[in-house]
Parts: sequence; structure tokens; C-alpha cells
Amino acid sequence: MKTKWNEKSTADKIMLILRIVISVVVLVGAALQITGVWDKALNVVIPLLSVLILIQSIGEHREQRKASAIVGYVCFAAMVVMIIGAML
Repeated sequence: MKTKWNEKSTADKIMLILRIVISVVVLVGAALQITGVWDKALNVVIPLLSVLILIQSIGEHREQRKASAIVGYVCFAAMVVMIIGAML
């Protein structure tokens, strides 16, 4: 469902900007890890990726409340597993 920027709420605008910024940071971090420039990039990228999943699940919940409960719980569980995996 496409909406104009002016029609979005402030929370939706903030979540969209956060999604874009975190996505760019994750892509740059992944590129740095792959090229070997920064060997510890995954320690930063994985928690950020889990935050990105959480933000997307919140956005999904705001748009489609009925079907998003299960998706939200799965995304939250994935976020917790990714953060724990990054710590180990």
C-alpha cells in the first residue's frame, strides 16, 4: 500500500529512516567482512540485523494487525537468537 510521505505518521517516518540507515550499515559491514578489511564486522552487523528485523516486525504489526502476531513473535525470537549467537 503506497502512501505519500506527508500522509505517514511521525513514528512511521522514523521507522523508515531507521530501516534505511541500518540496512546501509549492515551492507557496508558485510562488505567489509567479506573483503577482509574488518575481521570483527560480524560482531556489529548481526545485532544490527536483529534490530532491523525487530523494526520490520513492528512495521508489519502496525499495517496488518491480524496476521502479524505470529510473524512478530517469530521475528522477536530470531532477534534474540541472533544476539545470543553474536555474543558467543
